[in-house]
Amino acid sequence: MLLQQGRREQQTWPTVRQVTLALAVVWLALVAGLGWWISQRIVTAQLARWAASADYETKTTARVMDRLFTEMVSVANMVARQGLVIELAMRYRTDAPGAAELTRQERAAQFARDPLVGKVGDFMNALASDLRYARIYMNNMSDDTVSASNWAEPDSIVGMIYSGRPYLIDALRTGNGHSFGIARLNKSPSYFVASRIEDSNDVPLGSVTVKFDAPEVALYLTGRHVALIVNRQGRVITASSEPFMLRNVAALLPPGTVLPPDGEEDLGELMDVRATGGSDIADQWLIDGRPYLLRRQPLAGTQYQLLTLATLDHLASMRRQHFWMAGLVAVFGLVLILLSGHAASQILMRRQDERYAANYDALTGLPNRRAVLTELERLFALAKRTQQWVLVAFIDLDGFKPINDTYGHEAGDRFLIEVGRRMSAGLRASDMLGRWGGDEFVVVGLVAPFRSDDPRGAVDEMRNRLAQPLIGTYTSAEYSFDYRGASFGIVSVDPAVSSLHAALKEADQLMYADKQVRRAQQTTKGGQACKSVWKTDSNIDGGLLNKV
Repeated sequence: MLLQQGRREQQTWPTVRQVTLALAVVWLALVAGLGWWISQRIVTAQLARWAASADYETKTTARVMDRLFTEMVSVANMVARQGLVIELAMRYRTDAPGAAELTRQERAAQFARDPLVGKVGDFMNALASDLRYARIYMNNMSDDTVSASNWAEPDSIVGMIYSGRPYLIDALRTGNGHSFGIARLNKSPSYFVASRIEDSNDVPLGSVTVKFDAPEVALYLTGRHVALIVNRQGRVITASSEPFMLRNVAALLPPGTVLPPDGEEDLGELMDVRATGGSDIADQWLIDGRPYLLRRQPLAGTQYQLLTLATLDHLASMRRQHFWMAGLVAVFGLVLILLSGHAASQILMRRQDERYAANYDALTGLPNRRAVLTELERLFALAKRTQQWVLVAFIDLDGFKPINDTYGHEAGDRFLIEVGRRMSAGLRASDMLGRWGGDEFVVVGLVAPFRSDDPRGAVDEMRNRLAQPLIGTYTSAEYSFDYRGASFGIVSVDPAVSSLHAALKEADQLMYADKQVRRAQQTTKGGQACKSVWKTDSNIDGGLLNKV
């Protein structure tokens, strides 16, 4: 029974395992594919939202910066056209001979003695304070600072000569100039916008400069993204994020727009800038190892570019979340599939056990009466189509009751199992051996129609194959005895003229007739009644049963 159950498990489990494995592979592929697709959709949508946000912020910030630089130009123009400023510029249009040999303090002292210098300086100071400018100052044609908003302070720049400054040269030549540089005194990065001072005949008298420190300009870069103002050499001159300040990101500028060094200012430390792809959203970059989405906007009236960098650091964590979510879903599904596979195997095993119990004998594992009858019906139908005959054999184990009475029912059960094994060894591949009930067995199969010259050939051949293996010694831990064999009733019938039940009845009658003949033979040989067929051998411990 255990062997049969093991065979059923061996037949069931590989199929269930293959189906479960296939479902697991399909599930993992589905989760991986669908998870990747959903993640890509989410990431793409996030990138699109981030790009729209960066576009909006770039345009908004650019308008603010355009107004800021326009205001600086307007303030410089307005101051340059003030009457007092023009009067002062006309009075000190150029330095007196020998002024260049004086110290800054000496030149400042000379200018400060003129009350007009103070009036102009106070006007510039009030205006600079209102607009939060670092400084407003005027220079003459000798590039000497005549007055400034800080003229009365200890760190006054009055008397400072700014020879060679590009914004002053441009202002005197074209009317306006602008530049970015590092202030000489306080070393702060600053914007310089200059306007030319002219008399009524448009004769240049000097210039007015508005200085706006970069940290103050950075206060206008208040969006959620990183905003950079970059000059034509790629140097970051104002940034909303400190790590970018005064470094060089020339690779982010549009191709063909980067100018060579002008010799005025340092280009700044190069940042590690690399373009990345893999998305429908263009302009993705790695800057010092961090991912950003880039948007550009030139600032009107200047040579500066506004760059907006939307950080994409959160996309990596988002993808990790998607990965873990997909992993959890995959594991949850795998657990369900494995549990379902186990449950399915149990259900299939239970159903197989039920089918097995309905069609097989629980003790010997042989087909039972129901299965034999089903097989007989099939054989009769097949024999009619193929012009064959059906062979039916009834076997009854003679002397089975004394075995049970002598050695116990467990020994009798083992005897029945051994009988089934021996007869199975003598079967043809097409035969079926079944337990009819108790100590009765049935064998069914197909044979060729009988020949007139040998009408009992198939019957005798089957009897020889089945009867002989039953005769002999049966040994186990509890017993050892010689067995004389069983009674047989074997018929070979034409399905066209005989029915299933008729064949069974005839085989049963022949078996009982054979049993009577065997009993008579044993009585004759022993010279005594049937009750003396068996006796106990007192020389063998445990009651060894011997047939005589």
